[in-house]
Amino acid sequence: MAHIITLTTDFGTQDGFVAQMKGVILHINPEALIVDTTHDIEPFSPIEAALVVNGFFGYFPPGTIHLVVVDPGVGSSRRAIVARCQGHYFVGPDNGVFSLVFRNNVACEIREIKNPKFFMAQQHPTFHGRDIFAPVAARLSSGWPFEDVGPSIQDPERLSYPPALKTEYGIEGKVIYVDRFGNLSVNIETSMLDKPVKEINLGSLSIKGLSRTFCDVPDYQPVALINSFGLLEIAINKASAGESLGIGLGARVRVIWGDIIPD
Repeated sequence: MAHIITLTTDFGTQDGFVAQMKGVILHINPEALIVDTTHDIEPFSPIEAALVVNGFFGYFPPGTIHLVVVDPGVGSSRRAIVARCQGHYFVGPDNGVFSLVFRNNVACEIREIKNPKFFMAQQHPTFHGRDIFAPVAARLSSGWPFEDVGPSIQDPERLSYPPALKTEYGIEGKVIYVDRFGNLSVNIETSMLDKPVKEINLGSLSIKGLSRTFCDVPDYQPVALINSFGLLEIAINKASAGESLGIGLGARVRVIWGDIIPD
């Protein structure tokens, strides 16, 4: 029985960990179609995984199984879960990697992985990706009932990026994600930008207004726009904003729509 299984991790590709997981999946279901989304999530960053997974899952067909292993708490008391949302399945640690999926889909059904028939008889305490999550995804792709995984839960771990704050002059936010191009995603969602934006300040950089695309500004010039996550993004056309500006996660961003810029 063929099913798509997406695979998202912070493992990189140097050590063969991803290959081990794929081997487990294909041993259980040789017909599984495995799609590598990324293995370059920032190590130990469930919130980055949450952003990335929420950004791509809806482009896959219903029935797709999304296996996500960004798991700094592996071997601890954190739960292992499977969720069903909008006809998609999500398998991974209960540490917030599915927070944005759950936030945007209130009808999600979530179960704790408890049925030993679904995972390996022996589990190494540092590699649940191979010994628990991969076999669970494979068995679901083979038609094993979702309801048999384990008991239903109502209290999954929910992370949220630090909230942006509206002020009398605009919005105060922070950089929460840096992609491989060095573009800086800010925790300011489109819905918050309910007035014309006059200026965006980041460190010593000031950008006048929002653009629609990167090429709305000349090469190597800074630009602010709404990215495909629906977040404010600071970029430099054809260069890395992170490297060029020496700015990374947590940097303060100010959106100005008033006439007075605070000190």
